Amino acid sequence: MNPIFLIPAVLVIAGMCFMIYMNKKHQSAKSQIDLDFERNKYDVYKQEVLAQNFPQIKQWMKGKSIDAYTSASVPQSTANKVQGVISDGINNVALSAIGVKLRRIETECFWVLSGSDLHFFSTNTVGELDEHVVFDNFRMEEATLRYGGILKSQLGVYSKSSEEYLPKTHIITFNIDGTLLSLEIHDRLNYVPDPTDILNMNKQLMTRVKYQIVGEKFVKILQDKFPNLQVA
Repeated sequence: MNPIFLIPAVLVIAGMCFMIYMNKKHQSAKSQIDLDFERNKYDVYKQEVLAQNFPQIKQWMKGKSIDAYTSASVPQSTANKVQGVISDGINNVALSAIGVKLRRIETECFWVLSGSDLHFFSTNTVGELDEHVVFDNFRMEEATLRYGGILKSQLGVYSKSSEEYLPKTHIITFNIDGTLLSLEIHDRLNYVPDPTDILNMNKQLMTRVKYQIVGEKFVKILQDKFPNLQVA
C-alpha cells in the first residue's frame, strides 16, 4: 500500500488525540478556578482588564470617569429598523439628534457608565471607533430593561457544552421622543482567544473569568443608579 494513503488516517487520529488532550487540560484548569472567590476581586479586575485589554475605552472617554463597562450589541431588529428609517428617507429628528445610525451588528460594541450618562460605543471592522452615542440622565430615567437571554447571533455557533461561555443579554429600551430604540447589554466582555495562548488553557480560562466578572456587574451597578431599570 502506498504510504501516502495513510496520511488522512494519521491526521484524524492526531486530531482526536489533540482534542482529548485539550479537553483534559480544560477540565483541569476549570477545576482550579473558584468563580465566587474571584468575584470578590471585581475592583481589581475592572482596572486591570481596562488597562491591559481595552485601553481604547479610556481614550474614547477622554478623561471622564468609568464606573462600569461591558460589551454591547445592536439587535438585528434594531439595525433593520434604523436602516429602514434611513432607506425610507424619513426625517427622524429624534434619532438623528442623538447621532444614532447603528448600521452594524457584527463589530465590537461597548457600554460605559459614567456618572449619570450611559455611553454606547461601536467600532468598525478594524476596531476603530465608529459611533459614540450618549444617553443622558433624562434618557436613562425614561428607559426600561428586560432580560434578553443568550445572545441570539451566537446561537448554534458553539456546542452545547460551551454554552456557559456565551454572553447573556439584557435589553435596554430608550424612548427617543416617541421612537423606541432597543440595544443589548452583555453580561461579559467579548473574549477573542489570543493565538499565542492556544495551548495555555489556564490563561484562557482566567481571562474569560475576568471578562465575565467585569461584565456581569454592569447591570447591577446600572440598576443601583437608575431604579427604574429593575427587572420584574
